[in-house]
Amino acid sequence: MNRFTFFDALRIFGGILLLNCLCSYWFTSSTTWNYDGKYLNIKYFMNLFQSRINLTMEELSKYNGSNSKLPIYLAINGSVFDVSSSPEIYGPGKSYNKLTGKDCARIFVTGCFMKPDEYTYDLRGLDEKEVEADLPAWIEYFQQHRKYWYVGTVQHDDSSLPRYPPSPCEHLKFPGMNVH
Repeated sequence: MNRFTFFDALRIFGGILLLNCLCSYWFTSSTTWNYDGKYLNIKYFMNLFQSRINLTMEELSKYNGSNSKLPIYLAINGSVFDVSSSPEIYGPGKSYNKLTGKDCARIFVTGCFMKPDEYTYDLRGLDEKEVEADLPAWIEYFQQHRKYWYVGTVQHDDSSLPRYPPSPCEHLKFPGMNVH
């Protein structure tokens, strides 16, 4: 009596997967059809099963790359992302290190990297339409990025905000690329 068992199905699936990898390697010199996304990174799947963090602003400030034993976190409008996989960008002394260890939602809207008071989550005084267009786009960028993971949230303490929002600056969405 010949029956089709679970192991037969598993053997067929394994054979198809092996054939797919061989064809991919033949045509692209890569077993994954040159795909290099987050679904091939084991850290992504480990992150899916970890509990989400909930930090205060003070706790978040510890995750700025100055302690090599801690991950590097970047926050946008309350959403915290682990950007530790790019220390050449977000590590101490690197170009975007000033964005780590704090919620810099405002700077993702204005692009005013040269004004220290812009490194805040304070969105008062900004055009609402601009905020509604820019912040979700940046959050999606970090959520979809193959190297960065959403890890949780940061709680804002609005009582610690200055009385007045930062003074207006000339918006530079893409610093170094604006033509005047």
